[in-house]
Amino acid sequence: MTDSDLTSSAAVARLTAEHPEWFDDGRGVPVEPSPDATLIGTGESYAAWLVVSREAQDLRDPAGPRALVVRVPHRPEELPRPMAEEFAALLAAPDGIGPRPIHLATAGDPRGTGPGSTPEGTAYMVVEHVRGQVRPASAWTDDLLAAHARQLARLHAVRFGGHGDVTATDRLQPTLSMTGSGEANWQWWTEHHPELASAADVAGLWPRVQRLFAGTEPHFARLEEFALVHGDPAVPNILVSGGVPRYVDWEWAHIGDPARDLAFSGGAVWLDPWYLRLGPDRLERFVAAYCAAAGPGADPAALTARSRAWLVNEVFFVALHFRRQAARGEGREYAERAATLIARLSAVLE
Repeated sequence: MTDSDLTSSAAVARLTAEHPEWFDDGRGVPVEPSPDATLIGTGESYAAWLVVSREAQDLRDPAGPRALVVRVPHRPEELPRPMAEEFAALLAAPDGIGPRPIHLATAGDPRGTGPGSTPEGTAYMVVEHVRGQVRPASAWTDDLLAAHARQLARLHAVRFGGHGDVTATDRLQPTLSMTGSGEANWQWWTEHHPELASAADVAGLWPRVQRLFAGTEPHFARLEEFALVHGDPAVPNILVSGGVPRYVDWEWAHIGDPARDLAFSGGAVWLDPWYLRLGPDRLERFVAAYCAAAGPGADPAALTARSRAWLVNEVFFVALHFRRQAARGEGREYAERAATLIARLSAVLE
């Protein structure tokens, strides 16, 4: 391993020490940041390193030291979306919604290039450190859900006439089909992992998922406005500080249906710690808070219907992903999670 691999705290610290300007959060550039790097998360796609400036004045500052996060993909060639798309989404998002984007080096990302590209080296992204905590399900009160709804409405405020990549707003698609999206996902799984798609419980559930998508299709057919969406605002990707939610891990961000972001809060199908268990009354209040913040034109009935379809789409295919992880030997808990999601989906689908 070399420093360019960015697989150790020392390598990440050395990289950021060479760029003190990255630490400027409005308080100026530290002269000698003397950074300290700590691994704070290892997700499906990225390792996240928290890097803190240990310059003396930072350690004495009542606001705390200047800090940033370096995100390093495990396997850039397997990323679900190009790194440049995530960086572009962060640039486009309103202040206070997600982390401020600082630097992108996409040399190791064969799916896209962007600011900071170099001819060789490891792909990585540098973003602002978002302060806050992931809240457990018990802490998700109606007030916090309403705050979440208002933040999503802020994110979705700028509308587009089609859906697609953030970096290709001149080539957006004008219509979106839930049935078409679901069929495309199903085809991928049947081609790449037929043993998972043909399992009795999965194969038996798919026609019921299809019927839900078909029944919701009229709501998607009437969808004429799209927005910048986070794409994966499940509970672990929401950090809360002072009652204000902010969103991290924007790798699925794109121009799309705002109802998708509402869906990831949870509903009749839930799984701790990702999706909340929300009954009809709480869902109604959540959507009402979103509509109040979004202003005239927001249709609660249509948002609720599309959101339900997005949640079903998400958890059905996530269950297949969990089974694939179990088959790869990633842990027995993946098989248990898949079984739970399929059982709960089966209970709510007619």
